Amino acid sequence: MTYEQILYETRGAVGLITLNRPEKLNAWTPKMMAEMRDAIAKANEDDAVGAIVVTGAGRAFCAGADISLWKRRIDEGDGGGEREDVPAEAEDWIGFLLRMPKPTIAAINGAAVGVGITQILPMDIRIASENAQIGMFFVRMGLVPELASSYLLPQLVGLGRAMEWCLTGRMISAQEALAAGLVTEVVPPERLLDRALELGETLAKQPLSAIHLIRGLLHQNAVDGDYRRVMEREGKALAHAYTTAEHKEAVNAFMEKRTPDFVAARRRG
Repeated sequence: MTYEQILYETRGAVGLITLNRPEKLNAWTPKMMAEMRDAIAKANEDDAVGAIVVTGAGRAFCAGADISLWKRRIDEGDGGGEREDVPAEAEDWIGFLLRMPKPTIAAINGAAVGVGITQILPMDIRIASENAQIGMFFVRMGLVPELASSYLLPQLVGLGRAMEWCLTGRMISAQEALAAGLVTEVVPPERLLDRALELGETLAKQPLSAIHLIRGLLHQNAVDGDYRRVMEREGKALAHAYTTAEHKEAVNAFMEKRTPDFVAARRRG
């Protein structure tokens, strides 16, 4: 696929995706989503890539959906129902990200509004520039949160905060997002990308099979009150982890007092 609305490159062991419509504040479109999915899949197929960073070009991360698409739909007399601005595969964005084994990091460089923030809620780590601002703007447009954000946001920041953010549609500063737990770090703008890439390199050195299993366990078990089901999932994941080449490499490296090479272990199978 030729990319028109994103950039994709590799930086060391990290695949870097940059939303690239700076003249439109990286406003979201179905094409952008399709290109992001393609780039993430490409990174997951590349043995040299161990983690993925997503950021935005210019002064915004993503200023929400391109409203011109809504205006065209209204002008054409579409009163609702199926959303032409969201392809069917975009509706399973969360499932797509969770199926991909490699971890994702969102580096929020500026405004992240509407779908600009909901699309990164299921990513594994979110960090922000001091200039970042976040807005659950759906109510302002007479709409409701999507991409499972009405589930994910309360899990991250609590029901009370999520309710207030969604009902007021106000802008949230980077520091407020940090205090709420929506992001894990706030850094100076000039440090944001370097810090995201550092995190990516750290994750890329970890055993990929364990990372994929841990991500799945946390997403499934965080909201399951039945400890027996939680332990059952953990038991199955642990049984699988014991069989992986990366676990064997970790044990051998420990006994041999050397640094494990998980990438080489995966290649050996």
